[in-house]
Amino acid sequence: MAKVKYITSANEIPAGQKCLLVMYGQEYAQTRHDFGLTITVARQQSKTVSELSFLTAVHTAKGIAKQEGMSEIFVCTATTPWPTPTIPHPPAGRTSPA
Repeated sequence: MAKVKYITSANEIPAGQKCLLVMYGQEYAQTRHDFGLTITVARQQSKTVSELSFLTAVHTAKGIAKQEGMSEIFVCTATTPWPTPTIPHPPAGRTSPA
């Protein structure tokens, strides 16, 4: 099984090493490169949905790495900031939930 290594930047991946990279981005994508494969996961308004989508991508990466004989999966969680959340305002005259 491929080893999962958490990194803070894609620059931490050793040069010339064939690997799989999972990271946050603007949209969902799977991109092949000379050094392997990058799976990009889009951030969502819901932090929970984003985290679950990311965990699913890491799990998928493990299967791909096994099929392609890759020994390491690099997981970068700090590449894209969260979107600005939309906070609904309570109706006029209400200060707490009913």
